[in-house]
Amino acid sequence: MGVSMPRTAISSDRLFLIALCTSLLLFVTACATLYGTTEPPHLSIVSIEPVEVTPLEQTYHLMVRLQNPNDHALNVSGMSYVLEVNGQPLLKGVSDNTVNVPSFGESMIELTGISTLFGFVRQIHALQEDKTGKISYKLTGKLSLSNRLGSLPFSYEGTLLPPTAGGGGN
Repeated sequence: MGVSMPRTAISSDRLFLIALCTSLLLFVTACATLYGTTEPPHLSIVSIEPVEVTPLEQTYHLMVRLQNPNDHALNVSGMSYVLEVNGQPLLKGVSDNTVNVPSFGESMIELTGISTLFGFVRQIHALQEDKTGKISYKLTGKLSLSNRLGSLPFSYEGTLLPPTAGGGGN
């Protein structure tokens, strides 16, 4: 006298697979929501100083200001960058320096950049041909953030005017 019931039970392997897929979907959605709107910081070069000059390679020390336009802190754990001057690559560098840039705040980061003899010669040639006296630069690269998966690309452009000849100390 047994009444046969239709079998609707889900196997434990299939249940585990469904739970795993659901968890991954929720994780990806949460990450996209939390970090999908992070804007890259605004970067500006504060100073560039030569550190070591050899016939084939030059090393420079850069001080860069990072300004955070986000409502959350950016915990920078490293970066890679290229500095172009007058449309030509001049310096390349990487850094594992860490810096915390508070929300709507700013911080400074020290970088080291390397230039080759050929890049340096290209820059001298470009400066000799440019009659405006303006020096345009572009700093591009990517930041690694300790509180974010992946990297955050950045790009900043600026123009420098050389000091006028014979200008006073005022």
